[in-house]
Amino acid sequence: DRHPVCGVSYYEAEAYANFVGKRLPTEAEWEKAASWTSKTGQSNTYPWGEEEPKPHHCNHNSIILIQNPKSKIQNQTTPVDAYPGGKSASGCYDMLGNVWEWTTTWFHGYDGFVSYPYTGYSQTYFDGQHRVLKGGSWTTRPWSMRCSFRNWYHPGVREILAGFRCVAIAS
Repeated sequence: DRHPVCGVSYYEAEAYANFVGKRLPTEAEWEKAASWTSKTGQSNTYPWGEEEPKPHHCNHNSIILIQNPKSKIQNQTTPVDAYPGGKSASGCYDMLGNVWEWTTTWFHGYDGFVSYPYTGYSQTYFDGQHRVLKGGSWTTRPWSMRCSFRNWYHPGVREILAGFRCVAIAS
């Protein structure tokens, strides 16, 4: 009950959010919730600050299996509150790791876009047919674990590593 839903398409995530009277976040809203610290008026690289991802911050890099290789637990999600050391300044758990999270933003290049981690990695998907996902998953490697990193999928794809979080609609 405390694990994130995963393996859902954007359309399924959006339908659920609408059903419960909420919505999915934009990429900017998601990134602000993950990285912004109002006390300093600055964004952090990671929800917890500037320290690179470690096992106590979030579920990433298949660490669950590495920590206990004899366990029956395989690469999978963990309860959303399992990593209090990774909570963002706004109080959100699991902004990095566990599951990639759908946003309502279409995937496109920013001004000054430079390919990373290799040429051709993402620009072929600037086609107006892919949505941005944020946050990484239980398999994401530390080099791409940061609040600004962007992933993309076609909204109709049920990607096992993709989930979502809802945003309350202001009244």
